[in-house]
Amino acid sequence: MFSLLKRTVLFFLTAFTVNFSAEALTLNEIGRSLCDKDSHSLVFTQDKYLKDANLNLLSSGTIVYVKDRGVLIKQAEPYPMVLAIKKDSITEYSAGEVHTIKADDNPAVHSLLNLMLKLMNPDDSLISDFECNLSGTSEHYKASLRPKNEILKKFFETITLDGSEYIDSLEIRGSNGDLTVMKFSDYDFSSKAVTNEDLKYFE
Repeated sequence: MFSLLKRTVLFFLTAFTVNFSAEALTLNEIGRSLCDKDSHSLVFTQDKYLKDANLNLLSSGTIVYVKDRGVLIKQAEPYPMVLAIKKDSITEYSAGEVHTIKADDNPAVHSLLNLMLKLMNPDDSLISDFECNLSGTSEHYKASLRPKNEILKKFFETITLDGSEYIDSLEIRGSNGDLTVMKFSDYDFSSKAVTNEDLKYFE
């Protein structure tokens, strides 16, 4: 069970928007921009290469960020699956079954959840866990994060974000040689971005 969550959670941890200041390309600046963002949704497509199996897996769906509550991943292809990520748990809804992992029950999950929260509201505290390399301007930027935390090193080598006003793509190089590339589009900040059905997952 956790192996499935491990594969799916990592590339969703950074499902947030970024709006850089050309004069201050820092993690603190990213965090200040995110504080102004409300709940929203976006469309994702993913191409994941599994090194050991020499196999590419394609998937797509919608990511919903519910401010102050968590992240909802609504995968449509290749099969329906919903992943609800909160500060203290990860719950998977698939094929009529529900599986939950509590952060208190698994140190690795606890680390991943903490990482998710930091990435959605990033500031210079990330430097304690990552070697950070930020470059570019608001017209085009790149942020490369290399984990220093021993637990996080077990999952991936680097996370690289590319974008302009918002994140356009995300690349994750796993510690096992896997490679995940995601593309984001159709950001929706309207009142229709989060439905009542979406909110039920956080009750």
